Amino acid sequence: MVLIYTKDFLLPIVIAALLSLLLYPVYRLLLKWKVPQILSVIITMLIVLVIIVASIFFISGQLKSVLIDLTGLSGKMNDKLTRLQTYLSTEWHIEGTTFTAWITNIKTKLMSYSGDMLSGTITATTNIFSTLILIAVYVFCFLLYNRDFKDFAFSLMTTEKRTEARDIIGDIQKLVQHYLLGMLTVILIIGSLNTIGLLIVGVNHAIFFAFFAATLTIIPYIGIAIGASLPILYTIITQDSILPAVAVTAVFASVQFLESNFITPKIVGKRVSVNPFVAIVVLLIGGQLWGPAGMVLSIPLTAILKVLLDNRPSTKALGYFLGTELTDKNSNPLKIFGPRKTTLKK
Repeated sequence: MVLIYTKDFLLPIVIAALLSLLLYPVYRLLLKWKVPQILSVIITMLIVLVIIVASIFFISGQLKSVLIDLTGLSGKMNDKLTRLQTYLSTEWHIEGTTFTAWITNIKTKLMSYSGDMLSGTITATTNIFSTLILIAVYVFCFLLYNRDFKDFAFSLMTTEKRTEARDIIGDIQKLVQHYLLGMLTVILIIGSLNTIGLLIVGVNHAIFFAFFAATLTIIPYIGIAIGASLPILYTIITQDSILPAVAVTAVFASVQFLESNFITPKIVGKRVSVNPFVAIVVLLIGGQLWGPAGMVLSIPLTAILKVLLDNRPSTKALGYFLGTELTDKNSNPLKIFGPRKTTLKK
């Protein structure tokens, strides 16, 4: 319950913490080049800002053309539903039923939805920008004061624990960097494959739909399927035949097969070693607590938790349960943990 009520406060901090771990090598490299500390942070943030601004310009151009196109789709969808209603009444003599009333209700909602689309997009964009600004402020603080945070945390530990803590922090940093950079590479590859497939099929706005679906691959197992639903629906509405929609489905199914069996395992590998059962459970929990952002963050946060659990003998079994070791046929928990010892009462 606490995580739900503190979502607006904690979510930007968690995202900023992960991004800080990703950007830390750039910041540290600038420090090695004798760049002043605050200037190193500013340069690091500027590099990210340039990438974000370039991405926004690209996305906004694509999104603008898609929104212009979508304003006319409600009419096309209305025509298709009208033809379906006419077909049901003439060929199947279905009139005045709940189904035809449902179609009429959909037509009415579509006409009103087209008018609300633009205002909803503007509101969502404003909220996203305000959140991004807050995340940027947190990232700036995390990078600038990272040594102060570490010194404070280490001051609360014994000398023996400090070495262990440094090793854990190093493992977490490597894991986050490997995961985030790996996922960015996967998105670029998947987006390119999707674009090629949609261009071959002849779908309008192929680049936008391709990279929209590719970006959702950061949600394991279901992300690319959710992303594929939009271009499939768009193709059904805009095309007179069902064959282009079938072709679009085949494109995304093929890319999904390549992504899950070859691309992601080769690039991301087993560094983020969360087994499928736990991944599904934490996806559901993350979605319930923090929505889509929670689903995106659930896997890396669980992987970080596994690193923490693996480094303590008392919790190592829980780390084993979270990881792929649980489902690895070559892994035997009895050899790792040994049989549980029982004490006989006299």
